[in-house]
Amino acid sequence: MSSPFAIDEPDLESWGEADDPLVVLVGPRERLSADWRASVRALVEAGRRVVAPDLDGLEPARATAALRRLLTEMSSRPSILCAAESRDRVVQALSGAGPSLAAAVIVAGGEAVETEAFGAPVLVVAPDQGEAFDTAVVGFLEKAAPREALVYHSGSDARTLRDALGCFATGVTVVTTRDGEGLPVGLTANSFSAVSLDPPLILFCLAKSSSNLDRFRAAEHFAINVLHIGQQPTSGVFARSTEDRFQDVAWEAWDTGAPILSGALASFECATHEVVEAGDHLVFIGRVLRARFEPRRDPLLYFRGKYRRLHFA
Repeated sequence: MSSPFAIDEPDLESWGEADDPLVVLVGPRERLSADWRASVRALVEAGRRVVAPDLDGLEPARATAALRRLLTEMSSRPSILCAAESRDRVVQALSGAGPSLAAAVIVAGGEAVETEAFGAPVLVVAPDQGEAFDTAVVGFLEKAAPREALVYHSGSDARTLRDALGCFATGVTVVTTRDGEGLPVGLTANSFSAVSLDPPLILFCLAKSSSNLDRFRAAEHFAINVLHIGQQPTSGVFARSTEDRFQDVAWEAWDTGAPILSGALASFECATHEVVEAGDHLVFIGRVLRARFEPRRDPLLYFRGKYRRLHFA
């Protein structure tokens, strides 16, 4: 899913309550699991949710890109606690957008660094101090990333605006088309909306940075598949960068050939009606040619960066 409505499911370990302020641990996975267990416990007890992405095995450039994407797509602006050997990776991931992506950065060990290197408040602390380390980290976070409401004003950082937009609960869709060679193309999106009943128009938004932008812009037809609660794994498949997202997903084709996901809550086959440039996104407006829906299932929902389900009082 594209910013500011992106959905991503990186491989994460997590601890703490889902709605607590986020702290991202960055470092070799083996070290994180072995050396920082006490610190994780201290952070959780202090009201923080701790997550650790698995970046092991990735080439340096891909690991940096994956970290930046994770920080961009998280449900709220996190703080970062990184091992000294991962400091440069964090600097690169935050380059040019530090305050937008991270509320604060803590470096465990290594030489002192300038705040400007990260673009966010920084604490460098020796890692082998036991409770003293945990006390320093928690105290710094209480000052640099306090638990309080965030406010966005025109011209301030996009991360706060993104978090505010995340308070609007949406459904989850997979948008599909075919490329110039007839191969299926699809991605997860929740930037979907009805536009008009007469004529029947719907829309979705796609970031200009999307690798699939040119394929959708060149397509004469596309489909929007609304997912039900049992299709969360499908959402994850189409949110990740894989060679063939359709490999293990059942789908069919109707009149235009745009892929229709089998068993979706609702599917809309559309002719591209208009493409409108709007800031860092393109808005694709489609004229509905055919629709199908299943009235007995519940929708897959997305709210504040997490999947949700309907709650009946």
